[in-house]
Amino acid sequence: MTALETWQEEIETVSAGRIVLVRVETVQPENTLRIAPAFPGRAVMARLLRQDSFVRQLVQAHALTVNYSGAEGAFHFVVLNEARAADWEGHEPALLAHEYGHVWLAAQGYRSPAFDDACLATATGDIVQHILIREETARRGFDYPAFWKRVHDTWLSKESAVSEPAALEPCQRLLVMAEWMDATLGFTNGEWPNREAYFQLLAARHPELVPVVEALAAWLRPRDPWDRSVYQSALHQTAQALSRTL
Repeated sequence: MTALETWQEEIETVSAGRIVLVRVETVQPENTLRIAPAFPGRAVMARLLRQDSFVRQLVQAHALTVNYSGAEGAFHFVVLNEARAADWEGHEPALLAHEYGHVWLAAQGYRSPAFDDACLATATGDIVQHILIREETARRGFDYPAFWKRVHDTWLSKESAVSEPAALEPCQRLLVMAEWMDATLGFTNGEWPNREAYFQLLAARHPELVPVVEALAAWLRPRDPWDRSVYQSALHQTAQALSRTL
């Protein structure tokens, strides 16, 4: 049994829900989304893919996790955006392990925030939960940072050549801040040689966000979100900080 299979078994035992991997393909030229014709909980996923807010998040992500319990059953959907599959080539187990981390936290009672603003909820949850997921995936032997660095090295190379980037929509701004916080809290310069260049580009483009990121990182860095009361405080602090940028 692989490390990923072992973790899946642990999660399903604790949560009583089933992990279901859903690959979402983008069909061109129609620009429509397609999923497999049959799998457990397909009707639930079909409903989600008819929601504009969910689709907007998915097309900007490599993967999303959806925990569902209802008449159809209890499922943990790990949804892969196959339009970006080239980004994780050779790193799929690490990407899946990262998503399993989100499911595992939910099964352990570390719930994601539920806000009316889905983008705020996603960014807030990611910033705090990724601290714990980085630790847990590393403990289980998954090298998620290698995938993260490859994606962001590619992004940095492309974006460094763009002199006038498009203005960010509010949701995009929150997602950029979540990535910024990952780099701030997850790496040292020795662990990622391009870390400072990444920070310099973001700071040049979004100087108004620098004090927000720095203050939030300073608040989170010395705290231990494994402590459940600290976890809740971290979600609250992060949501407040992100809300000030909207």
